[in-house]
Amino acid sequence: MPQKKQYLQESLDKAIGAVNSNKLSISKAATEYGVPRTTISDHVNGKYDNHLNGPSKMLTDEEETSLINYVKYMAERGFPLTRRMLKAFVISIIEKSGRSTLFNMEKGPSNKWVNKLLNRHLELSEKLPEQQDKARRRMSNVTVVDQYFKLLVDTVDSLGLTNKPNQIFNCDESGFSGKEKSKEKVLTLKGSHSYQQKVLVHGHITVHMCIAADGHVLPSFLIFDGCLPHRSFKDGVPDNWLYGSSESGTWIPKLFENWFDKVFIPFCGTRRPVLLIFDNHDSHISIDLIEKAKANNIHIIGLPPHTTHLLQPLDVAIFGPLKEKVNQLSVTLGNLNKCATIGKAKFPALLSTAIDQTTTLARVKESFRKSGMYPVDRSIIPNSQLAPADFNKSEKTNKETTDVDTTTITSNGKLFISFDLLY
Repeated sequence: MPQKKQYLQESLDKAIGAVNSNKLSISKAATEYGVPRTTISDHVNGKYDNHLNGPSKMLTDEEETSLINYVKYMAERGFPLTRRMLKAFVISIIEKSGRSTLFNMEKGPSNKWVNKLLNRHLELSEKLPEQQDKARRRMSNVTVVDQYFKLLVDTVDSLGLTNKPNQIFNCDESGFSGKEKSKEKVLTLKGSHSYQQKVLVHGHITVHMCIAADGHVLPSFLIFDGCLPHRSFKDGVPDNWLYGSSESGTWIPKLFENWFDKVFIPFCGTRRPVLLIFDNHDSHISIDLIEKAKANNIHIIGLPPHTTHLLQPLDVAIFGPLKEKVNQLSVTLGNLNKCATIGKAKFPALLSTAIDQTTTLARVKESFRKSGMYPVDRSIIPNSQLAPADFNKSEKTNKETTDVDTTTITSNGKLFISFDLLY
């Protein structure tokens, strides 16, 4: 009968990593980590690269613990990870370790590996989101809102920001396609159709905005679809605006990191700590961004999914008037010049004018007040706009389409608890 191995998988992984990084020879690694020299040699030389029964754990115990802590932290702060994001973070951990792995470093660990990981941590579960309207109705309930406000109160108190509105921020993005309909009525003859001359060229441009509870507005970030305009597009626009592009004109994580580096950190002020609150879309979060936030004493809270229409200042009182103003300006230009067109290159100037006319100091402050974000006030959100606390329990649950769990937002867990362990 062959002798049972007397070493831990973690010791083998460390030994292989030490040899691959040229820190130790195979013999010295075998002595230091208590792993047979031939075993290390076989793994280093690729003997087990195609071994179908390879180890079920490709992370060290410490790395797995920190990864699970990170998953929990993100869920508690309002940024639950998808399976795709989890795989990307595993790849980052392996890359930083410098050791060999059986993982495909382009695709990450297999679904089978992720299933085994989740089976070892039964406190975690995967749940499918529902359609927007139903999810919004479920998440906009008393329990979720109460939990969010408890987290907000605890965070603001612990950071000492109760009377520091200039250190509390909200950011979000909104898209413009040129197809927006006006909410302003027009006068016309009875029984006739009414048409309005608009000059916005169809496409997709996203504006990312950030506002502070004291009323000031940070520079905007415009995302164009496809590429940046070929002609000059910065005329009549503040010099500190930032520009980028993506295939569809929408957010991707690298763009958000770019905004965080070049706009938020330089323009949020020098006083710390800072609290930044935004929705939990996965295009906003990455390990690199969290590390930058930690290094700059910037703390992040994610809004509960499908509640931004109630809890996010930009959605509550800024984006609506801004879009209507953009529409009004485009209609005015259409009436003045039937041949005028506003394409990608001219849109920034139009948007800049609309922002100047709508994001007044008073309106920005009012947006924070109406959302209960500052001053922190749970009572500002009337229960009449929310489903009852037992709403989720009152409806039948389909196990195959389980709704978003209302415990996604909780108030326990320390800020950045897992990040020191990740690297």
